[in-house]
Amino acid sequence: MMRKDLIYILLLGFPLVGCKSKIMQNADYRQNWNLLEKKNEALAFDADIHLSEAEVRLDKKLLQMRQQFINTTEQHKISLYNRSFNEIRPLIESSELFKVINAMPKGGLLHIHSGGLTDVKWLMMKARKYKECYVYDQQDNGQYIFGQMAFFEKENVPEGFVQLDKKLISDPSFEAQLQDLLILRRSTLCTYTDYWIEFEKRFKRIGLLLAYRPFFKEYYLKGFQDLVKDKVQHVEIRFNFDELYDFKYGKYPLNTSITDLQDILKTIRKSHPQFTFKLIYSSFKFLDTQSVENQLERAFELKKEFPDVISGFDLVADEATGNSIYSFQENWEKLKEFTKKYGTEMPLFLHAGESNSIFNKNTLDVSILNNQRIGHGLNLIYFPQVVERIKKDDKLVEVSPISNQILGYVSDFRNHPARVLLRNGVQCSINSDDPGVYGYEGLSYDFWIAFIYWELDLKALKKLVFNSIHYSSLNKNEKKEAKMYLNQQWIDFVQKANLELKAKSLKHPEAS
Repeated sequence: MMRKDLIYILLLGFPLVGCKSKIMQNADYRQNWNLLEKKNEALAFDADIHLSEAEVRLDKKLLQMRQQFINTTEQHKISLYNRSFNEIRPLIESSELFKVINAMPKGGLLHIHSGGLTDVKWLMMKARKYKECYVYDQQDNGQYIFGQMAFFEKENVPEGFVQLDKKLISDPSFEAQLQDLLILRRSTLCTYTDYWIEFEKRFKRIGLLLAYRPFFKEYYLKGFQDLVKDKVQHVEIRFNFDELYDFKYGKYPLNTSITDLQDILKTIRKSHPQFTFKLIYSSFKFLDTQSVENQLERAFELKKEFPDVISGFDLVADEATGNSIYSFQENWEKLKEFTKKYGTEMPLFLHAGESNSIFNKNTLDVSILNNQRIGHGLNLIYFPQVVERIKKDDKLVEVSPISNQILGYVSDFRNHPARVLLRNGVQCSINSDDPGVYGYEGLSYDFWIAFIYWELDLKALKKLVFNSIHYSSLNKNEKKEAKMYLNQQWIDFVQKANLELKAKSLKHPEAS
């Protein structure tokens, strides 16, 4: 009898032991899974952000709105993931989420270029009001290209130029044609030519307009007004310095553009006293070292005269065709000499890694140099040691998602390298680069793209916004004031957004 009982115990007990072992294995698996998840979350760029109760409520609503938007596009068989920004722009503007992001304080815009600041439609409308504004309507030659605009005195108009207003009146179709020549679009993601050549032509077509002092003033007033309207409180412009001129006094000293911008700032601050700007002196990668040295010294001269305006130095242009940052090493060695000579430092804010190629190693240079922020940094993910160094040195990557797609570096926004950088703890900010050239204004579109395609939440949005002030080139006191203002604006935004979305859900319960 005892032997039979033992057999029963053995037969019935083994399954129980096996079941218990399996449960323990599942528990270990879940514990390890949770531990890995927490470790990954702790590495993310926004790990230090903790949301208030009000922010948590808004976060839940924003995530719900995003899911509703995606569900709606799927129901209507609208593909979000293989279309260009220009194609989805109407969808963006019609979404409820865009209204919320439009109202969100953006902090600072740290990466934008002087020739891409302002809306093209406004630019054409304003330029045609000047009787001295002309447009070149002949085939490209060695000096001018079709659609290039400039100001001339009546007796000095070059051959091939016609008065802009008269041209638009005599040929109504020319307005749309000129607009297409000024905006760089990416109509289909599968058609790709040399976008950089077309890109640079956009700047050439308006470049001569910006040196004309009366137009310069109107252009930057409009640009600053657009930023303020989009809840941007600080802007840092990659600025190409040219001598301003008019037909009464001729050419003005190089510093006139700075004093004019300071006057424009005074006008803006009458209604928006918190608004600030800085200029990053920009030269070009395609120049030789001697030319860059001359530009660098000129930047030092202006920084000594305007220490609160000039914040640093950059080199711009297509990284695939221009010189590498390394090729200018003798210029970087001159920094200490110029610092001693002019009694001021010149931080670098270099473009680097605006490329899909592993052979472009400009990011190695910026991790070694006194480079405060990295413009674009798309190929950083190919250089893990550089990523670790950037994290250790607490440097920021200036990310411009729409620009990166239009110039062909990213097709599907979901695959933007910034997603990898953010998850690995690299600090970033959201920027527009050249919104005027891409056919939009402000910063809201880029934030919308990031939120939708990168699957961000309010915690990530908040970190990106506050990064833009924390890593700005504002001085210590300016930064303290800017952070205080931004913090209050953020609190007000969260409160107002919660109230408006609650009222909307009560009015339309089926939408919640």
